Amino acid sequence: MIEGFVNPLLTFSLQALAFLFVLGVVVFFHELGHFLAARWCGVTVTTFSIGFGRELWARVDRHGTRWRVAAIPLGGYVKFLDDANAASQPSTAAPADLPPGSFHGKPVWQRSFVVAAGPLANFLVAALIYTAVNATYGVSMVTARVDEVVAGMPAEKAGLKAGDVITDIDGWGIETFDDVVRIVTASSGRTLNITVDRDGKPLTFAVTPDVKDQKSDLGVTLKLGDIGVVRVLPARVGTVLPDSPAAKAGITPGDIITAIDGRPVTSFSDVITQVGPAGGRALDLTINRDGTPLSLNVVPDTIEGTNPDGTPTKRGRIGVSPDRPAPVAVSFVEAARLGVRETYSNIVQTITGIADIFGGRQSPDQVGGPILMAEVTARVVELGWEPLLRWTALISANIGLLNLLPIPLLDGGHLVFYAMEAIRRRPLSQRVQEIGFQIGIAVVLMMVVFVNLNDLMRLGRRWLFGGG
Repeated sequence: MIEGFVNPLLTFSLQALAFLFVLGVVVFFHELGHFLAARWCGVTVTTFSIGFGRELWARVDRHGTRWRVAAIPLGGYVKFLDDANAASQPSTAAPADLPPGSFHGKPVWQRSFVVAAGPLANFLVAALIYTAVNATYGVSMVTARVDEVVAGMPAEKAGLKAGDVITDIDGWGIETFDDVVRIVTASSGRTLNITVDRDGKPLTFAVTPDVKDQKSDLGVTLKLGDIGVVRVLPARVGTVLPDSPAAKAGITPGDIITAIDGRPVTSFSDVITQVGPAGGRALDLTINRDGTPLSLNVVPDTIEGTNPDGTPTKRGRIGVSPDRPAPVAVSFVEAARLGVRETYSNIVQTITGIADIFGGRQSPDQVGGPILMAEVTARVVELGWEPLLRWTALISANIGLLNLLPIPLLDGGHLVFYAMEAIRRRPLSQRVQEIGFQIGIAVVLMMVVFVNLNDLMRLGRRWLFGGG
């Protein structure tokens, strides 16, 4: 009985520490960007805080900056000499009237640099994490060759064929099949210009992905694009989701699925094809584990979604993903190039996602706050250090971008004010700035309420009805 209590407690503690690690890294380096830029510009920094509320730990350095850790870890701030909180107060005072080391006494370009340094630090940290992961773990590359084209799907209608190698989608150079999946799934409702290499000749096709609604096991609704191209991967299990039907049945990473209910399996696409219609029905899986054949019984979960024509559909899922080709070592230069590329890809994908939500192409219920972030972190940490570090880099890039939104109170709002000041050669009036910050506070509060309400409603649906 004690063991049954201790194990969940240890799991929860590990997940909580992972969440604090991800959030701490993102917040610390964001504020460090502001701090270092301020120091470089001669701005006096009085406080560097990780978290809000009651102070848990603090120390004052030789420059007089109070470094503190507070009880509420959902953010942080850097406080300057003449600021009530992180350069958020409007000021129209003349520089001569301000004390030495004041933020508002600096030229507009220096203030802009200090404000922009936080998001830029997030982008830099994301690229550095990706670079370190690529250099340490190697890179697994799945070439963008089309092995199968699904009959009746957009790719076939447009003229793509098996054997084509996709080289470009809407100007984005394609290096791996992951690039194809990432762009296509995020392009519901948009026509894509897909360039392929066919027997040494470049050909371009206009392809409009079908759209299908899919609910994740966290209850988030996604509208995913699908053009119907398949990259055949061996039926070797790469990851097994915790508490999934596969995990409960005893399937482990490295197992090779060779048959389902007596029908041979030659690729991972065969697994998807046979498991899809079998939600709730027991399946007999034959697997090869280190040369030893085993028979396991698994009952797929049933996941609800919609077909491209809008009709509801249900599909089975056992919670496994295919093993990727073994990672290969890359030079540090190549690791860095791929790290920058992935960071840029994250930024573009986030911008596209925000535009799709406002355009009605994506469901707003996929937007989440700290609760969703904690849930995803809890799942990622069970997969190991590499996925956790990649998740941290993704969050860092996203936080950097969100802080650049042109909303007063956020870094992007400050930059808008400073741009207008540079154009006008004088600051906006104090009244205009106050109104802007009041609007910013209202917008940010609405965003906070919206994302947390989304999280709570999603949790409520899962608890009341199960599975989201």
